[in-house]
Amino acid sequence: MALFDNVEIKQHDLKTELLKNLYSIDLYREIIESSLLNRLKNIHFLGAIDYLYTNKKKHTRYEHTLSVATLALHYSKIKNLAFKDEKYLVCAALLHDIGHGPLSHSMEPSFKKLFNITHHKVGMRIINGSSPLGKDIYNILSKHKININEIIKLLNGESKEEYAFALDNPINIDTIDGILRTYTYLSNSRNKNKRLTLLPNIYEILEATTNIKQLNILDEFWKLKDFVYSNIINDDIHMYADNFSQNFVLSEKRIKENDFYLTELQFKESYGELFNNFKSLKDRKNEKTFSIELNYIRRSYQIKSDIQINHSSEYFQKYVYTKIADVFRIDNKEKHIHQTFNLGY
Repeated sequence: MALFDNVEIKQHDLKTELLKNLYSIDLYREIIESSLLNRLKNIHFLGAIDYLYTNKKKHTRYEHTLSVATLALHYSKIKNLAFKDEKYLVCAALLHDIGHGPLSHSMEPSFKKLFNITHHKVGMRIINGSSPLGKDIYNILSKHKININEIIKLLNGESKEEYAFALDNPINIDTIDGILRTYTYLSNSRNKNKRLTLLPNIYEILEATTNIKQLNILDEFWKLKDFVYSNIINDDIHMYADNFSQNFVLSEKRIKENDFYLTELQFKESYGELFNNFKSLKDRKNEKTFSIELNYIRRSYQIKSDIQINHSSEYFQKYVYTKIADVFRIDNKEKHIHQTFNLGY
Protein backbone atom coordinates (compact mmCIF):
# COMPACT_ATOMS: atom_id res chain seq x y z
CA MET A 1 0.00 0.00 0.00
CA ALA A 2 2.95 2.29 0.67
CA LEU A 3 3.94 2.14 -3.00
CA PHE A 4 0.49 3.35 -4.06
CA ASP A 5 0.56 6.07 -1.40
CA ASN A 6 4.00 7.33 -2.48
CA VAL A 7 2.99 7.59 -6.14
CA GLU A 8 -0.23 9.35 -5.17
CA ILE A 9 1.66 11.81 -2.95
CA LYS A 10 4.19 12.55 -5.69
CA GLN A 11 1.42 13.32 -8.18
CA HIS A 12 -0.46 15.40 -5.60
CA ASP A 13 2.67 17.42 -4.79
CA LEU A 14 3.26 18.21 -8.46
CA LYS A 15 -0.35 19.28 -8.94
CA THR A 16 -0.17 21.46 -5.82
CA GLU A 17 2.99 23.11 -7.12
CA LEU A 18 1.44 23.72 -10.54
CA LEU A 19 -1.71 25.21 -9.00
CA LYS A 20 0.45 27.47 -6.86
CA ASN A 21 2.28 28.60 -9.99
CA LEU A 22 -1.02 29.30 -11.75
CA TYR A 23 -2.19 31.54 -8.91
CA SER A 24 1.15 33.36 -8.85
CA ILE A 25 0.56 34.84 -12.32
CA ASP A 26 -1.91 37.75 -12.31
CA LEU A 27 -3.36 36.85 -15.71
CA TYR A 28 -4.16 33.27 -14.76
CA ARG A 29 -5.38 34.14 -11.26
CA GLU A 30 -7.79 36.78 -12.56
CA ILE A 31 -9.32 34.30 -15.01
CA ILE A 32 -9.57 31.61 -12.31
CA GLU A 33 -11.23 34.02 -9.88
CA SER A 34 -13.61 35.48 -12.47
CA SER A 35 -17.34 34.94 -12.00
CA LEU A 36 -17.54 33.28 -15.41
CA LEU A 37 -15.03 30.57 -14.56
CA ASN A 38 -16.51 30.13 -11.08
CA ARG A 39 -19.85 29.53 -12.78
CA LEU A 40 -18.40 26.14 -13.80
CA LYS A 41 -18.36 25.08 -10.14
CA ASN A 42 -22.09 24.58 -10.55
CA ILE A 43 -21.97 22.54 -13.75
CA HIS A 44 -21.35 18.82 -13.33
CA PHE A 45 -18.63 17.23 -15.41
CA LEU A 46 -20.71 14.30 -16.72
CA GLY A 47 -24.00 16.16 -16.59
CA ALA A 48 -27.04 13.96 -15.99
CA ILE A 49 -24.81 10.96 -15.26
CA ASP A 50 -23.56 12.66 -12.10
CA TYR A 51 -27.09 12.60 -10.69
CA LEU A 52 -27.17 8.80 -10.89
CA TYR A 53 -24.31 8.45 -8.40
CA THR A 54 -25.37 9.08 -4.82
CA ASN A 55 -22.30 7.69 -3.03
CA LYS A 56 -19.53 9.12 -5.18
CA LYS A 57 -17.76 12.44 -5.34
CA LYS A 58 -19.26 14.57 -8.08
CA HIS A 59 -16.89 16.29 -10.49
CA THR A 60 -17.43 19.72 -12.03
CA ARG A 61 -16.28 21.51 -15.15
CA TYR A 62 -14.38 23.88 -12.84
CA GLU A 63 -12.25 21.08 -11.39
CA HIS A 64 -11.62 19.71 -14.87
CA THR A 65 -10.64 23.15 -16.14
CA LEU A 66 -8.07 23.74 -13.41
CA SER A 67 -6.58 20.31 -14.02
CA VAL A 68 -6.29 20.93 -17.76
CA ALA A 69 -4.61 24.26 -16.98
CA THR A 70 -2.03 22.53 -14.77
CA LEU A 71 -1.32 20.16 -17.66
CA ALA A 72 -0.87 23.13 -19.99
CA LEU A 73 1.55 24.70 -17.52
CA HIS A 74 3.46 21.42 -17.09
CA TYR A 75 3.66 21.02 -20.87
CA SER A 76 5.07 24.53 -21.09
CA LYS A 77 7.81 23.60 -18.63
CA ILE A 78 8.61 20.34 -20.45
CA LYS A 79 8.95 22.20 -23.75
CA ASN A 80 10.72 25.20 -22.18
CA LEU A 81 8.19 27.60 -23.64
CA ALA A 82 8.80 31.30 -23.24
CA PHE A 83 6.12 33.07 -21.20
CA LYS A 84 4.86 34.80 -24.36
CA ASP A 85 3.85 31.33 -25.62
CA GLU A 86 3.00 29.71 -22.30
CA LYS A 87 0.38 32.35 -21.51
CA TYR A 88 -1.58 31.58 -24.67
CA LEU A 89 -1.58 27.84 -24.04
CA VAL A 90 -2.57 28.21 -20.39
CA CYS A 91 -5.28 30.80 -21.14
CA ALA A 92 -6.73 28.52 -23.82
CA ALA A 93 -6.75 25.66 -21.31
CA LEU A 94 -8.52 27.80 -18.71
CA LEU A 95 -11.12 28.88 -21.26
CA HIS A 96 -11.68 25.67 -23.24
CA ASP A 97 -14.89 24.76 -21.33
CA ILE A 98 -15.99 28.26 -20.29
CA GLY A 99 -19.15 28.04 -22.41
CA HIS A 100 -20.68 24.86 -20.97
CA GLY A 101 -24.35 24.99 -20.07
CA PRO A 102 -26.32 23.09 -17.41
CA LEU A 103 -25.64 19.33 -17.37
CA SER A 104 -22.66 19.76 -19.69
CA HIS A 105 -23.05 17.55 -22.77
CA SER A 106 -26.29 15.88 -21.62
CA MET A 107 -28.73 18.54 -22.86
CA GLU A 108 -26.52 20.30 -25.40
CA PRO A 109 -27.67 18.35 -28.51
CA SER A 110 -31.23 19.57 -27.96
CA PHE A 111 -30.17 23.18 -27.42
CA LYS A 112 -28.20 22.90 -30.64
CA LYS A 113 -31.24 21.52 -32.44
CA LEU A 114 -33.58 24.22 -31.11
CA PHE A 115 -31.31 27.27 -31.02
CA ASN A 116 -28.09 26.28 -32.83
CA ILE A 117 -26.19 26.92 -29.62
CA THR A 118 -23.26 24.86 -28.28
CA HIS A 119 -20.74 25.23 -25.47
CA HIS A 120 -18.09 26.01 -28.06
CA LYS A 121 -20.11 28.87 -29.58
CA VAL A 122 -20.95 30.25 -26.16
CA GLY A 123 -17.28 30.00 -25.19
CA MET A 124 -16.28 32.04 -28.22
CA ARG A 125 -18.87 34.69 -27.30
CA ILE A 126 -17.57 34.86 -23.74
CA ILE A 127 -14.01 35.27 -24.97
CA ASN A 128 -14.82 37.99 -27.51
CA GLY A 129 -17.12 39.84 -25.10
CA SER A 130 -20.41 39.31 -26.94
CA SER A 131 -22.02 36.96 -24.40
CA PRO A 132 -25.07 37.86 -22.27
CA LEU A 133 -22.93 36.78 -19.31
CA GLY A 134 -20.78 39.88 -19.64
CA LYS A 135 -17.32 40.96 -20.74
CA ASP A 136 -15.25 39.94 -17.70
CA ILE A 137 -13.07 37.46 -19.57
CA TYR A 138 -12.69 39.76 -22.56
CA ASN A 139 -11.66 42.60 -20.26
CA ILE A 140 -9.07 40.45 -18.46
CA LEU A 141 -7.54 39.28 -21.73
CA SER A 142 -7.51 42.82 -23.10
CA LYS A 143 -5.96 44.21 -19.92
CA HIS A 144 -3.06 41.77 -20.26
CA LYS A 145 -2.74 42.45 -24.00
CA ILE A 146 -3.69 38.92 -25.03
CA ASN A 147 -4.45 38.50 -28.72
CA ILE A 148 -8.00 37.17 -28.53
CA ASN A 149 -7.91 35.89 -32.11
CA GLU A 150 -4.95 33.67 -31.21
CA ILE A 151 -6.87 32.19 -28.26
CA ILE A 152 -9.79 31.48 -30.57
CA LYS A 153 -7.48 29.86 -33.14
CA LEU A 154 -6.05 27.61 -30.44
CA LEU A 155 -9.51 26.53 -29.33
CA ASN A 156 -10.68 26.01 -32.92
CA GLY A 157 -7.68 23.86 -33.80
CA GLU A 158 -6.50 26.48 -36.31
CA SER A 159 -3.31 27.72 -34.65
CA LYS A 160 -0.02 27.17 -36.47
CA GLU A 161 2.00 27.50 -33.26
CA GLU A 162 4.02 24.40 -32.35
CA TYR A 163 2.68 24.43 -28.78
CA ALA A 164 -0.87 24.04 -30.12
CA PHE A 165 -0.02 20.33 -30.21
CA ALA A 166 -0.91 20.13 -26.50
CA LEU A 167 -4.53 20.95 -27.36
CA ASP A 168 -4.75 19.47 -30.83
CA ASN A 169 -3.62 15.84 -30.92
CA PRO A 170 -5.48 12.59 -30.13
CA ILE A 171 -4.03 12.45 -26.62
CA ASN A 172 -4.39 16.11 -25.71
CA ILE A 173 -4.49 17.77 -22.31
CA ASP A 174 -8.30 17.99 -22.34
CA THR A 175 -8.87 14.31 -23.05
CA ILE A 176 -6.10 13.16 -20.68
CA ASP A 177 -7.86 14.72 -17.70
CA GLY A 178 -11.34 13.92 -18.99
CA ILE A 179 -10.73 10.19 -19.37
CA LEU A 180 -8.90 9.74 -16.07
CA ARG A 181 -11.58 11.80 -14.30
CA THR A 182 -14.39 9.77 -15.84
CA TYR A 183 -12.66 6.50 -14.96
CA THR A 184 -12.94 7.37 -11.26
CA TYR A 185 -16.71 6.88 -11.56
CA LEU A 186 -16.05 3.14 -11.83
CA SER A 187 -13.69 3.04 -8.87
CA ASN A 188 -15.19 2.53 -5.44
CA SER A 189 -13.71 4.32 -2.47
CA ARG A 190 -11.84 1.25 -1.23
CA ASN A 191 -9.81 0.51 -4.34
CA LYS A 192 -9.92 3.78 -6.31
CA ASN A 193 -6.37 4.85 -5.53
CA LYS A 194 -5.02 1.36 -6.18
CA ARG A 195 -6.75 1.03 -9.54
CA LEU A 196 -5.68 4.49 -10.68
CA THR A 197 -2.12 3.96 -9.50
CA LEU A 198 -1.80 0.88 -11.70
CA LEU A 199 -2.21 3.28 -14.62
CA PRO A 200 0.35 5.88 -15.69
CA ASN A 201 -0.45 9.05 -13.76
CA ILE A 202 -1.81 12.12 -15.47
CA TYR A 203 1.54 13.88 -15.76
CA GLU A 204 3.35 10.76 -17.00
CA ILE A 205 0.81 10.47 -19.80
CA LEU A 206 1.35 14.10 -20.75
CA GLU A 207 5.12 13.67 -20.69
CA ALA A 208 4.80 10.57 -22.89
CA THR A 209 3.08 12.64 -25.60
CA THR A 210 6.37 14.50 -26.02
CA ASN A 211 8.52 11.36 -26.22
CA ILE A 212 7.88 8.78 -28.95
CA LYS A 213 9.95 6.27 -26.99
CA GLN A 214 7.09 6.06 -24.48
CA LEU A 215 4.36 4.87 -26.83
CA ASN A 216 3.60 2.04 -24.40
CA ILE A 217 2.16 4.63 -22.01
CA LEU A 218 0.09 6.22 -24.77
CA ASP A 219 -1.14 2.77 -25.82
CA GLU A 220 -2.36 2.12 -22.27
CA PHE A 221 -4.14 5.45 -22.20
CA TRP A 222 -5.87 4.83 -25.55
CA LYS A 223 -7.06 1.43 -24.33
CA LEU A 224 -8.38 3.12 -21.20
CA LYS A 225 -10.25 5.67 -23.32
CA ASP A 226 -11.99 2.87 -25.22
CA PHE A 227 -12.83 1.17 -21.92
CA VAL A 228 -14.25 4.38 -20.44
CA TYR A 229 -16.50 5.00 -23.43
CA SER A 230 -17.70 1.40 -23.53
CA ASN A 231 -18.36 1.02 -19.81
CA ILE A 232 -19.29 4.51 -18.62
CA ILE A 233 -20.20 6.98 -21.36
CA ASN A 234 -22.10 4.37 -23.40
CA ASP A 235 -23.55 2.46 -20.47
CA ASP A 236 -27.27 2.08 -21.17
CA ILE A 237 -28.60 3.82 -18.05
CA HIS A 238 -26.15 6.68 -18.59
CA MET A 239 -27.28 7.14 -22.17
CA TYR A 240 -30.87 6.95 -21.04
CA ALA A 241 -30.20 9.80 -18.60
CA ASP A 242 -28.68 11.87 -21.42
CA ASN A 243 -31.57 11.09 -23.76
CA PHE A 244 -34.07 11.83 -21.01
CA SER A 245 -32.46 15.26 -20.56
CA GLN A 246 -32.49 15.98 -24.28
CA ASN A 247 -36.13 14.95 -24.65
CA PHE A 248 -37.03 17.17 -21.72
CA VAL A 249 -35.53 20.20 -23.48
CA LEU A 250 -37.31 19.37 -26.73
CA SER A 251 -40.70 18.86 -25.07
CA GLU A 252 -40.61 21.66 -22.48
CA LYS A 253 -42.27 24.68 -24.09
CA ARG A 254 -40.80 27.11 -21.55
CA ILE A 255 -37.21 26.37 -22.59
CA LYS A 256 -35.48 29.36 -24.16
CA GLU A 257 -32.02 29.98 -25.58
CA ASN A 258 -30.81 31.96 -22.57
CA ASP A 259 -31.40 28.93 -20.33
CA PHE A 260 -28.14 27.57 -21.74
CA TYR A 261 -26.29 30.34 -19.89
CA LEU A 262 -27.66 29.28 -16.49
CA THR A 263 -25.84 27.25 -13.87
CA GLU A 264 -27.37 23.91 -12.93
CA LEU A 265 -28.73 25.38 -9.70
CA GLN A 266 -30.44 28.17 -11.63
CA PHE A 267 -31.76 25.71 -14.20
CA LYS A 268 -33.05 23.47 -11.41
CA GLU A 269 -34.94 26.38 -9.86
CA SER A 270 -36.88 26.79 -13.11
CA TYR A 271 -37.12 23.15 -14.20
CA GLY A 272 -36.97 21.13 -11.00
CA GLU A 273 -39.08 18.33 -12.43
CA LEU A 274 -36.17 17.19 -14.60
CA PHE A 275 -33.91 16.75 -11.58
CA ASN A 276 -36.65 15.06 -9.57
CA ASN A 277 -36.95 12.46 -12.31
CA PHE A 278 -33.22 11.69 -12.17
CA LYS A 279 -33.80 10.19 -8.72
CA SER A 280 -36.05 7.48 -10.12
CA LEU A 281 -34.22 6.65 -13.35
CA LYS A 282 -32.57 3.49 -12.04
CA ASP A 283 -35.83 2.17 -10.62
CA ARG A 284 -37.69 2.90 -13.84
CA LYS A 285 -35.07 1.10 -15.88
CA ASN A 286 -35.57 -2.04 -13.79
CA GLU A 287 -39.34 -2.09 -14.18
CA LYS A 288 -40.56 -5.08 -16.16
CA THR A 289 -42.72 -2.88 -18.35
CA PHE A 290 -39.97 -0.36 -19.00
CA SER A 291 -38.59 -0.09 -22.53
CA ILE A 292 -37.17 2.67 -24.64
CA GLU A 293 -35.39 3.08 -27.95
CA LEU A 294 -32.31 5.28 -27.89
CA ASN A 295 -30.26 6.97 -30.57
CA TYR A 296 -26.62 7.44 -29.73
CA ILE A 297 -23.13 7.75 -31.18
CA ARG A 298 -20.90 4.84 -30.23
CA ARG A 299 -17.18 5.57 -30.32
CA SER A 300 -14.59 2.87 -30.66
CA TYR A 301 -10.91 3.64 -30.08
CA GLN A 302 -8.26 1.55 -31.80
CA ILE A 303 -4.47 1.42 -31.97
CA LYS A 304 -2.98 0.82 -35.41
CA SER A 305 -0.18 -1.50 -34.33
CA ASP A 306 1.30 -1.64 -37.84
CA ILE A 307 1.93 2.13 -37.88
CA GLN A 308 5.48 3.12 -37.01
CA ILE A 309 5.74 6.54 -35.36
CA ASN A 310 8.73 8.76 -36.06
CA HIS A 311 7.28 12.03 -34.80
CA SER A 312 4.49 13.08 -32.46
CA SER A 313 2.70 14.74 -35.38
CA GLU A 314 1.93 11.21 -36.62
CA TYR A 315 -0.17 10.24 -33.57
CA PHE A 316 -3.32 10.79 -35.63
CA GLN A 317 -2.32 7.81 -37.77
CA LYS A 318 -1.74 5.43 -34.87
CA TYR A 319 -4.46 6.43 -32.40
CA VAL A 320 -7.74 6.40 -34.29
CA TYR A 321 -11.44 6.07 -33.59
CA THR A 322 -14.66 5.32 -35.40
CA LYS A 323 -18.06 6.87 -34.75
CA ILE A 324 -21.07 4.61 -35.17
CA ALA A 325 -24.65 5.93 -35.09
CA ASP A 326 -26.57 3.21 -33.27
CA VAL A 327 -30.18 2.74 -32.32
CA PHE A 328 -30.83 0.29 -29.53
CA ARG A 329 -33.68 -0.70 -27.33
CA ILE A 330 -33.57 -1.11 -23.58
CA ASP A 331 -36.21 -3.74 -22.90
CA ASN A 332 -36.21 -5.71 -19.64
CA LYS A 333 -32.50 -5.05 -19.16
CA GLU A 334 -31.59 -6.27 -22.64
CA LYS A 335 -29.99 -4.09 -25.28
CA HIS A 336 -30.92 -4.84 -28.90
CA ILE A 337 -29.07 -3.13 -31.73
CA HIS A 338 -31.48 -2.20 -34.51
CA GLN A 339 -29.38 -0.19 -36.91
CA THR A 340 -25.74 0.73 -37.38
CA PHE A 341 -24.40 3.52 -39.56
CA ASN A 342 -20.64 3.92 -39.86
CA LEU A 343 -19.75 7.61 -39.65
CA GLY A 344 -16.09 6.96 -40.45
CA TYR A 345 -12.97 8.19 -38.71
